[in-house]
Amino acid sequence: MKRTAHRPLVKGTISPANAKLLGTMTGVTGGTVLLYGTDPITAMLGVGNIALYSGLYTYLKPRSEINTWVGAVVGAIPPVMGWTAAGGSPLDTEALLMGSTLFLWQFPHFFALSWMHRIDYGRGGFQMVPVNDIQTKGDRTAGLIMRYTGYLSTVPILSTVLDVTSP
Repeated sequence: MKRTAHRPLVKGTISPANAKLLGTMTGVTGGTVLLYGTDPITAMLGVGNIALYSGLYTYLKPRSEINTWVGAVVGAIPPVMGWTAAGGSPLDTEALLMGSTLFLWQFPHFFALSWMHRIDYGRGGFQMVPVNDIQTKGDRTAGLIMRYTGYLSTVPILSTVLDVTSP
């Protein structure tokens, strides 16, 4: 892919073995910092998110469009981690609303970007909705953008109704 052509692993600047070692070391270090700097829940969310991204999400990218939904979960976890690091529960209304906002936002954002780069994603062998949306000339992609934009637009209303916004 043009977008990733200059990354160290792709260019051969770093070997796959060294990339795995670096990833493992930074993941362990990050998890340890979270554990001792925040709390066990935040650390578990962080380490679990690394596993979800490097495991299921990466595995699914060349295999299934569902990778986008898994990637959206990965993107939704960091604000929940911030909430738990500040002393809240991952099940608090505020944490769920922040996570939901990031989860829902990723679909209009990513589908629009990946539509523009669908040929490159296809060359890379990735299974993305826009890559596979050739027959309808983008109707499916546009429909998903509209649907998730509609879902996302309800979050501020829900936040107000649940009285978790400030005046």
